[in-house]
Amino acid sequence: MKTPGAVSSLCWSGDALVDPVGGMVRYGLDGTTDDPHIRYAYRFDRAVVSPDGRYSVLYESLGTAGLLLEGTRVVRQLMRDFYQAHVHDYPVALHTLPSGRTLLAHCPESYCVVELEDAATGERLTKRDNTPADIFHSRLQFSPDGRYLASAGWIWHPVDAASVFDVPRALEEPASLDSAALMEGVEGGIFLTSVAFGAKDTLVFVRVDESRDGDRFYLGTYSLTEKKALSEVELEEPAGPLMVVDAEHVVDFFGHPKLVSRTTGRVVRRWEDLDTGKVLASIRHHLPPPPPFALDAAHRRFAVGTANGIEVVTLAAQ
Repeated sequence: MKTPGAVSSLCWSGDALVDPVGGMVRYGLDGTTDDPHIRYAYRFDRAVVSPDGRYSVLYESLGTAGLLLEGTRVVRQLMRDFYQAHVHDYPVALHTLPSGRTLLAHCPESYCVVELEDAATGERLTKRDNTPADIFHSRLQFSPDGRYLASAGWIWHPVDAASVFDVPRALEEPASLDSAALMEGVEGGIFLTSVAFGAKDTLVFVRVDESRDGDRFYLGTYSLTEKKALSEVELEEPAGPLMVVDAEHVVDFFGHPKLVSRTTGRVVRRWEDLDTGKVLASIRHHLPPPPPFALDAAHRRFAVGTANGIEVVTLAAQ
């Protein structure tokens, strides 16, 4: 797909791709382009879009500033805690409930306090006065049904750590967001560098085993209801951001997209011509920023921004 220039960010919105940072330019898969000719004069470099496409958040991934939009209209400015903000990815996610209300998940006051807000009104839905677990939240993501909210961040030494929160419970008992909520049964929830929601109540994860002989990476599946690992296999290569394709495969985006077997840990297909950066975990201040890419697990496809446009890859059903 050709574009007038390199895209600044990339998100799926239905059957189109949108570049919120670049001015909410919309690219149809049929080659059409819709440019509202709006520019946001700040160094935003990433974005998330709500499932219904109504809201988006532009943010500086290694900064403190964010901007909530409804369409192209500015709703309000967002901020996150300055502490170590230059080190790890900005924590923010959006989810549209069946009622039509959109939830905004972010950390507006402290790096270790996740809040849920009504995107439209700014109402804080999780007000509480509690002592939170000391976790640097990052790379927030809702499960497709909105039942769970995952954080793939880190704790001091530093060590990568993943936690998962029950969203309905958090809305009823906001203090539940202040528990560690680490994934039991998988190294106590630490050494997990990446997570992605799978089918039903499962979370697919990458775990790293650090040793003097070199790091070893493992791909596993975790049951959120049983609170235990269902499977784990050693990977033949390091893995970063994930997209779950089906029960047999994931796509790993470390370096370039790779289709990986969840049974053997082996790479079964590569797209070496598509650069997706060298990010393994949330701490990435020491790395060049990755090119924009967008995942659509529900439709088994992903898109990668290149110097000449956007490449869309759709995976055939096995």
